[in-house]
Amino acid sequence: MELAKMLKMVRLTEEELIGGFVTMKKNLYYIVLNRKDDDGKLRPLWISTELEATKQNREEAESKCLSERIRYSVDLKNGIVEIPVAKGSKTAAKKAKADASVEQPQNPLFADLLNEWIAFRHPSNIVIGEDFNFDRQIKLNTWAGYADNVKRNLYPTFMAYGCTVQDVTVELLKGFYSNRLKNGLKKASVAKDYTLINQALNYAISRKMIDVNPNSAITLHKIEKYNAATLNAEQMQQYLEFIQGDIIEIAILLGGFYGMRRSECLGTRESQFDFRHSFFRANHTVTKAVIDGKKLYLPSDKLKTDLSNRTYPLIPYVEERVKARIAENKDLRELCGNSYNWEWLGYICVHQLGEIIDPDYITSRHNTLLKNAGLPHVRFHDLRHSCVGLMMANEVPMERVRDWVGHSDIRTTVNTYGHLEYHSKKQTAEIIGNSLTGKLVEREAVSSGG
Repeated sequence: MELAKMLKMVRLTEEELIGGFVTMKKNLYYIVLNRKDDDGKLRPLWISTELEATKQNREEAESKCLSERIRYSVDLKNGIVEIPVAKGSKTAAKKAKADASVEQPQNPLFADLLNEWIAFRHPSNIVIGEDFNFDRQIKLNTWAGYADNVKRNLYPTFMAYGCTVQDVTVELLKGFYSNRLKNGLKKASVAKDYTLINQALNYAISRKMIDVNPNSAITLHKIEKYNAATLNAEQMQQYLEFIQGDIIEIAILLGGFYGMRRSECLGTRESQFDFRHSFFRANHTVTKAVIDGKKLYLPSDKLKTDLSNRTYPLIPYVEERVKARIAENKDLRELCGNSYNWEWLGYICVHQLGEIIDPDYITSRHNTLLKNAGLPHVRFHDLRHSCVGLMMANEVPMERVRDWVGHSDIRTTVNTYGHLEYHSKKQTAEIIGNSLTGKLVEREAVSSGG
């Protein structure tokens, strides 16, 4: 994220940003802030990064340095810290007379705190586990979603409220959530607001602005599970025939046959396929983040869970279609020459000129294809559910389903897809039916015989 944009979010100018640098001391990296006293004399502030002074740690140390510079500058501007006082200065005399006075706590507008929290929460700046109590670092596309929600929804609303951090009460937050629901927002979206506000208020506690998080006193109602629509075997066969040769065909095949997530389908590369031994690996994703109106496509080898990194046997039909797409992409590269976008070389789900396919285009194109094929609407992610539904219908054990879709815990698989386990329920129904109706048949026989 550009420095100017970060400073704008926390309402600092470049002139207000304190200088600083990283240096080595006793084999550790230290941050040195160029602090000055009231007479203009340099009074450096040393802060340990607790990082060993190695080349690998240099980038993280620089990131921590920027975070400390911004934090110190914001605190200085808001009166949380004071300019050091030189001995014998007029300021020192005034300070001595007022030594009994109590420093007032920082109490910015809550809307401004949300912006400050977003700036510090940026993956490249945040220091995990030191001051903010975050248990894990978020991905850039997740952060972009947070930032967009704050910019478009939370910041304007709380700025209109005009409330400071200490003005935020349980009643105020309940009213906010209630209004969001009354205006037609889905419970899942309100839950996202709740999470953002909760983390921002926890951040305020860490900054000693408040002692208690009022949001923690509010319990959200349980969000109803989404009941996914699915395509049955006949509908899937019809769909696969209809989409043959389409720009998103491979993404649909991977979603339908292997239950892969959209980001995993989009991140599939030629190098992941071993045609000689007929298998491929799902070990790469491409996601999208929109920051300040600019689209960023983010490739990553870090999947949702450790078990999401999985190996699949190549189904012959899928192998045939993937090979055809790879050959087509090669022909297009040779045909387009310098006009081809070589940035995404090796990725399979690309446009004719080599640009990566936008994830949202996959969704919209999928919806159009379903409609044109005369099939019921299902989300692209529901192809994953359809895949699992076919496995369940053919009595594939839940453990194998878990491995196929890449869940880290069998409980996730059961909670998500347990309602599809038709055969076990049918067997249960037969047991109950035989137990109860058998007695009724016996009585009926006795009755008719008498």
